[in-house]
Amino acid sequence: MATSVAFAIPGESIPFWQERLQRHGVAFSEAIQFGAPLLRFDDPHGLTLELVTDPAPPTVKTWTGSAVPAAHAIRGFFAATILTHEPDATEALLTGILGMTLEGREGDRRRFRMAASEAPGHFLDVVGDPAARQGRPGGGTVHHIALRAADRQEQAAWRRSLVQAGYNPTPVTDRNYFESIYFREPGGVLFEIATDPPGFAVDEAPSELGARLQLPPRYAAMRTKIAKQLPALRPMDFRHVFQRPDDGRDDGVTIATFHGTGGDEHDLVAFARSAHPVAAILSPRGKVSENGMARFFRRSASGVLDETDVVRRAHELADFLCGAARHYGRDPEGLTALGYSNGANVAAAMLLLRPEIFTRAVLLRPMMPLSQVSPQDLNGKAILILKGRQDRVIPAAGSDRLAAVLAEAGARVTLKTLETGHALTPQDLEMTSRWLAGALDTARLAATGS
Repeated sequence: MATSVAFAIPGESIPFWQERLQRHGVAFSEAIQFGAPLLRFDDPHGLTLELVTDPAPPTVKTWTGSAVPAAHAIRGFFAATILTHEPDATEALLTGILGMTLEGREGDRRRFRMAASEAPGHFLDVVGDPAARQGRPGGGTVHHIALRAADRQEQAAWRRSLVQAGYNPTPVTDRNYFESIYFREPGGVLFEIATDPPGFAVDEAPSELGARLQLPPRYAAMRTKIAKQLPALRPMDFRHVFQRPDDGRDDGVTIATFHGTGGDEHDLVAFARSAHPVAAILSPRGKVSENGMARFFRRSASGVLDETDVVRRAHELADFLCGAARHYGRDPEGLTALGYSNGANVAAAMLLLRPEIFTRAVLLRPMMPLSQVSPQDLNGKAILILKGRQDRVIPAAGSDRLAAVLAEAGARVTLKTLETGHALTPQDLEMTSRWLAGALDTARLAATGS
């Protein structure tokens, strides 16, 4: 049966994925296979997955809503591996009937290349083991290996070739989104040849694919039963609120708010609504509890941050924002941060670690959250920092250092000092509203080339 699924990543992306897997607590091993470095790990159900470096990965459109930068994004399937106790007979099927080419051998592994070598997933690996036991279907297993046919005519030609070679493919089965035939290779692995048409856009627009559960008509009566058994694709693991503009006006901006220590997801909603009434608001609650008060990351003492936790929590929160934006139909590349105190610090950490998350940010009473960090390119980012001259919680020097680091990384930083302490004032709201209006006008002018 199929024992692993491999995905293609750009050749220079191994360090990125090593760090990402480590950060999420995923154990992995490293190997080199047919000259290509790869990372190998198991999914939660035990299926082996691989990320294989491909110096010339297929040209595909990467998902813009992902938490992974486009430069390191998965480029589609690379290969699947099947285990068989009759590798010679399997090779005869693949090369003699299905038109594949033997690419090479390493030990008991054989790699076959398909004719459409510019397409994703054009390799199939076969591992021979005469003692291999017959696979049993269940969680963590792959039901079949699917191959594409351009249309019914091409599929019919493949079926005739299989019949002439002594195989027993099934009749054509209508799967609503494609039509399929099935047959087993000599080792017992189930293969499918499926047509490209009619495609997955038969019952929803391409831009909506994956947004909701779609079922073929014959399963429509079972929708409730099926839906109850499906886990959430991306759990909304931060308690949060989401609000659209009250009067229906919507300029496409989404303000993500981050409260201070002891606050919650409701704290800055009214502030954000007053600052920019036509924006949607996404407001999560911090998951760390300090003496019963919610925060976004741990600290050892007042002003002494647990920087390891800052990094972990910033990445976790950034991933949530991307998923939540997609869930609510917002542009994940158009988020505006609005953070106060601890919330401003976690927003600053995301700007330093994950600059793709925010287009602009308002940081109220922030400090530099990381002492050892090499900021990524922040060109094009607009940032407003408001500090209080009498602030005894966040020293002015902390805000100044953050502003300098952000500016050195290319951000357009506006730093203002208010005659106040740590608490927010009406002047904060007034300056935030005025600055946001200007920043958005500038962005719109740049977009139109005016």
